[in-house]
Amino acid sequence: MARAAYPRFFKTPEGRAVSIRQMARALQAIRANPDADYPGWNWFPTPGHFILREFRRGLNDRINLRG
Repeated sequence: MARAAYPRFFKTPEGRAVSIRQMARALQAIRANPDADYPGWNWFPTPGHFILREFRRGLNDRINLRG
């Protein structure tokens, strides 16, 4: 079976799978208040600006791998 071109989920640093829809909703909430701490990303509450930075870094890595 061929591997899908696009992932069906994201993985947090803890290894927890998060659906694309759930991740989009979470990023929307984080962008509204990036200075707050959010549980569930790591084993400790993580600041929103750190989550956004890591998400952008991962997205850029994925884009650059396709080239």
